[in-house]
Amino acid sequence: MNVTIADIAKATGLAKSTISGALNNKSGFSEKTRRRVLAAAEELGYVPNEIARGLSSKSTGSIGLIIKDITNPFYNHITKGVQEIAGEHGYTVFLCSSGEEHQAEIKHIQAMVRKRVDGLIIAPLLEEVTFDHFFELKEQNVPFVLLGKIQGLSCDTYDFDDYDGGRQVTEHLLSMGHTRICFVRGPKTSKAAKLRYSAFIDTLKSHGIEADERYVFQNANGIADGMAVGKQIAAMPDRPTAVICFDDVIAIGVIKAVMEAGLQVPEDLSIIGFDDIEVNTFPLTTVSIPTYEAGKALAWTLFDRILQRRTSGFQHITFEQKLIERASVRQLHNK
Repeated sequence: MNVTIADIAKATGLAKSTISGALNNKSGFSEKTRRRVLAAAEELGYVPNEIARGLSSKSTGSIGLIIKDITNPFYNHITKGVQEIAGEHGYTVFLCSSGEEHQAEIKHIQAMVRKRVDGLIIAPLLEEVTFDHFFELKEQNVPFVLLGKIQGLSCDTYDFDDYDGGRQVTEHLLSMGHTRICFVRGPKTSKAAKLRYSAFIDTLKSHGIEADERYVFQNANGIADGMAVGKQIAAMPDRPTAVICFDDVIAIGVIKAVMEAGLQVPEDLSIIGFDDIEVNTFPLTTVSIPTYEAGKALAWTLFDRILQRRTSGFQHITFEQKLIERASVRQLHNK
């Protein structure tokens, strides 16, 4: 486990700003304090992450973009939006994917600052992880913007209204007569997965319906997981009539598996996804998320910070989601 400035602060009882300043040989600290900090750092095995060095010099004309899954089409339009605005500013974008892995996220951030990028746009893991590396970026005045919010961290953020998206799809299925509804959750590190599921539970309860735990599948990510879930659903003696999938990629896997099992969509099983990616295999009912617009907004805000067009106050913008009705949901007869 990486030793952080926060760990040294805890061990010495000094403020994190004091630890940072002493480690980076800044003025204003006594020699006694500096020696105390350096001794603690050596004892704990602290390795400088070069954050201070990486962004202390003149502009390199590049920014870093760190996403969670480079294979997921959701991030294609975000990346396109970022690249468009970066190009308008004459900047190059370095792209990395954490693959939903916490340590990979940390390593990519450190690698980016070693490349001396001028700033970072990050789609961070938000559940079941720690955030010390973001607080260190903040302490070192590294310009960055997040796609998602971290409690207690003051920075510019953009987000999507995932709770309302979850509410919309659940209300839609209920309005179509479905009450036996399956929910396929996304990665455990995804706050979007948590919020959409919470909205699903709350919306069912508002209609006097309790979610059936048999119909809840945890921690799915990608087509293969979608197919695994689809096979299980197809084999159920008392199948749900509808499935809400965390994203369209998972939904594609579910559709493929249930159709291979001899079921028809939506005649035997209605399916809804999220993200509104290009799906050539089936006219999927889904939720549209303005990823391209978000990518542009993230980049504009980062350049406002890099170029000091904005020096105070932080923006916290939430984008709305919109249900797109296609042909993967069937109207059930009222019983």
